Amino acid sequence: MENKSIYIFEAERIGNYLLGVTVQDSEKNTYADAMQKLNIQLSNYEQALWNSMIKSKSKMACIDAALALKEPNNNARRKLFTMLAIIEASPNYTSYFLSRNFSFFYIVKIGLVGMRAVCRAIVGIFIINSIKRKCN
Repeated sequence: MENKSIYIFEAERIGNYLLGVTVQDSEKNTYADAMQKLNIQLSNYEQALWNSMIKSKSKMACIDAALALKEPNNNARRKLFTMLAIIEASPNYTSYFLSRNFSFFYIVKIGLVGMRAVCRAIVGIFIINSIKRKCN
């Protein structure tokens, strides 16, 4: 039962990172059940990454961006993608994933979001390299 509360906490953090909202209990419980069934084993390095990611939304964003470039198969990202799959399949969050009508200025927004992603990845690379050095 202790692990379940940890997974619920993780689900809250990941959901807030992915959607910017607090996810409902049903999705948190689904994530906790999935983590118990998947039993994702983290290496010492991956656990250190995960501990850092779970501390704040901005760290999670930076480390996720860097891992997407350097280590896309990292088990910490598996946890993120598990929650992403849960909320994407949930009828409670359909509006976040369906396309909408956009104005011309949406192209500008896409460009700015892309630049932010590059900046996050650069910061994240420094963070993961620092964590990797500490784990070796």
